Amino acid sequence: MQNALNDYILYCRVERRLAELTWKAYERILRSCLAFLHEQGISGLAEVRTRDLRAFIADQAESRPAPSSQAQTVVAVRCFFRFCVENDYLDRDPAYVLRTPKKREALPDVLDRSELTRLLEMPGTPGVWERVHAGKIERDRLLLALFAYSGLRRAEIIGLDLDDVDLDRRLIRVRKAKGGKERVVPIHPGLLPLFFAYAAVRPATPETALLLGVMGKRLRESVLAITFRHYATAAGVNKRKRITPHTLRHVFATELLSGGANLRQIQELLGHKHLDSTQRYTRVNAHQLRGAVKRLPWTVEHPTRAA
Repeated sequence: MQNALNDYILYCRVERRLAELTWKAYERILRSCLAFLHEQGISGLAEVRTRDLRAFIADQAESRPAPSSQAQTVVAVRCFFRFCVENDYLDRDPAYVLRTPKKREALPDVLDRSELTRLLEMPGTPGVWERVHAGKIERDRLLLALFAYSGLRRAEIIGLDLDDVDLDRRLIRVRKAKGGKERVVPIHPGLLPLFFAYAAVRPATPETALLLGVMGKRLRESVLAITFRHYATAAGVNKRKRITPHTLRHVFATELLSGGANLRQIQELLGHKHLDSTQRYTRVNAHQLRGAVKRLPWTVEHPTRAA
């Protein structure tokens, strides 16, 4: 079973080119699955039955009750056993009949412009950090603004190298994109001074990464998450909303839509494989729809009431 799992993870990384966070999540789920099956006295893949997998999914639901987490568990299990059948580890697929739970399609939280301004102004505000190392303020200003004005994912920003940024042509080349599909994103004019300010204080180091940590190495995702959460709390934007770096990606998409970009352009800028993903980012609430309808010009005369 371990050999099959190792081959599957390699397949996810090399052939499917899944994002690191995705294949690591699959690996974590599947290792838990194999451990659970082993506890049930199952030592080989051929012994696995559908009821065993359903028992594992039910066990996982107790510790990871969110519908999205349950769906991820089912997807990981189904994909793994389908891989085992296709690569002759198994003759039949015990996960074939498993179905993913329906997820409630909720609109993501979004920042309005005043909240976004407060967040972007936090780096350099006195009292936000007790200790500030050289270049931190300039790096963090650039980091937050890149989320809001380029729509890059966390892993994409961390993966940026110095030569991925062409300030003369005002382009960012995203090489470490989700699914391995490269794309080019224009640099917003407002980002240019932030790039120059950070370049002036960036430590002299052979490290090729654009954004550096305190030790002069590539910024780690855990540090990025802590940094963002700290600024969001200081700005007070996460009191009633669930604000993450991905929230600013949604802000980027909705601002593009408001500015006249079409869905196909937004899809290309965000690096979405399917247009359905883009449409989710650009949904608006009923209040916005009502305002849009009210702004339509009325050109038909009302009929005169009879006396």
